[in-house]
Amino acid sequence: MSLIYGYKDRGLTKDIVIQDANGDAITVSESDKIRVVIGREGKINANLSGAEFTVTSGTNTTAGSSFVKAGGVSGAHRLRIDATDFDFAPGVYSFYVDYYNAGDDNEWKTVDRQVLVLSET
Repeated sequence: MSLIYGYKDRGLTKDIVIQDANGDAITVSESDKIRVVIGREGKINANLSGAEFTVTSGTNTTAGSSFVKAGGVSGAHRLRIDATDFDFAPGVYSFYVDYYNAGDDNEWKTVDRQVLVLSET
């Protein structure tokens, strides 16, 4: 788990590597998906209502935030959050990285959880 600092008047770019239990990078296939969900612990339900921010690989937000997979190879995937998507109250949030392996059980799994501190400036 790590601590991420975000600022309401600035965007955020973060490289994320998805790892297995041994710490080896997982190769993400073209049909697999990755998403980031930001929200308060215990407030997010199964259909993600209660989340402050969600972005899934291959689908940009209306503000232009994106999650780009690393071209189907193991390595860093690029998350970019536009400043206008930080339109929620400053504070401490859970930052979940979820992985959907299309060849597995066809369900989302949380593979990493970090802490986001969103500051006013």
